[in-house]
Amino acid sequence: MRSSRPWIIAVILVAVVAVIAWLLLLSPHLAAGTVDVLGVRRLSEREVLAAADVDRRTPLLRLDLDEIHDRVAAVPEVATVVVHRAWPDTVRISVTEREALAVVRDGERWWAMDQEGVLFADSTDRKDLPTQVPVVEVARQGGRDARAEVAAVMGILAPGLLAEVKSINAPSMDSITLHLNGAKKVMWGSGADSERKAQVLEILLAETKADTIDVSVPQQPTTQTAD
Repeated sequence: MRSSRPWIIAVILVAVVAVIAWLLLLSPHLAAGTVDVLGVRRLSEREVLAAADVDRRTPLLRLDLDEIHDRVAAVPEVATVVVHRAWPDTVRISVTEREALAVVRDGERWWAMDQEGVLFADSTDRKDLPTQVPVVEVARQGGRDARAEVAAVMGILAPGLLAEVKSINAPSMDSITLHLNGAKKVMWGSGADSERKAQVLEILLAETKADTIDVSVPQQPTTQTAD
């Protein structure tokens, strides 16, 4: 009688493991019945759910979270996304949206540009995009690299100074020009030594009434005042 007990225990353990495996891998009771979307502001929850395309019939443990992540990350407005399981039956998607640092005009369309130079939201009407940010014009052949260079320069500027920037032209990565409120123009040059350029610019703006300031060589800045 005693010798049969280990076998009984083993059978019970196998049965328990089988039930647990069935619950986790096959049971509809632990399927992804709920998908929570967190962090959306301009995007709608419906847009994120459509991109995620979670099969709610699949058990939670069998869902490929990496694939869900990649589908949501492909949405242009999404900067970062985190996907995880919340037992027993929920997939949670946390989204951080891109922030518009500037707007870029490309032909008939306007695009929002983030701090990495990535374009995301677009419209044919400028008013559909943030109006309190500068307008950026870059040479089309410069593409993402030129936009990233401009974004890096903008990121160096103190908030008060950045608020004075109306537009930025960059016909090349070495010829960035800032247009400030009050018809002031700043010849920035390339993105090299931008921290020093920003320091020099703030000093010159405080000490002079120049209409044009050239800080492309920050060790030898020049100014010009219109007659």
